[in-house]
Amino acid sequence: MPPRNKVFDLPQEVREELNEKLVSSGFQGYEALAGWLGERGYNVSKSSVHRYGQDLQEEFEEAMGDVRKTTELARAMASDGEDESGHLIDATARIVQDQLLRISIAMRKAEEDPAKAAKQLGSVTKALADIGRVSLSQKKWAKELRVEVAKEAAEKAETSMATQGMSRDAIDAIKRDILGIA
Repeated sequence: MPPRNKVFDLPQEVREELNEKLVSSGFQGYEALAGWLGERGYNVSKSSVHRYGQDLQEEFEEAMGDVRKTTELARAMASDGEDESGHLIDATARIVQDQLLRISIAMRKAEEDPAKAAKQLGSVTKALADIGRVSLSQKKWAKELRVEVAKEAAEKAETSMATQGMSRDAIDAIKRDILGIA
């Protein structure tokens, strides 16, 4: 196994600033970035910054691809009308779950302190549970909405059929069909 990249030994705030510089530069200028780190007292080679930058670029492009997919899905849902069945929430939840899984894997690789990694993994697990609850709540709401719409349709159909002179047995049979009652 190759030695751990020295960029991961940088303080979190320095690494975050490096990430911003990498993204804003279009993942170029590794020699200048290594010099910038050197000016701040961190001895990190251009090669280490380059390897780190390539990995970050891969993750960044993958994340942006997911954002584009979600945006396109949202546009498609909006053009189809309201998202009463919650497909957009489900799709977003799946993407977030996927990202949280990737984060937890990356944390295990990057973190040397098991206690700190366990604490961070606990935060990721809580976030996954929260997403699950949101998804379940949305599905429950969608089901309740469908039942309410079916009841309203059955009531309107009953009124309409009664004014048309339909028999009570026929009206009740149609209402059962609309409500999904056997």
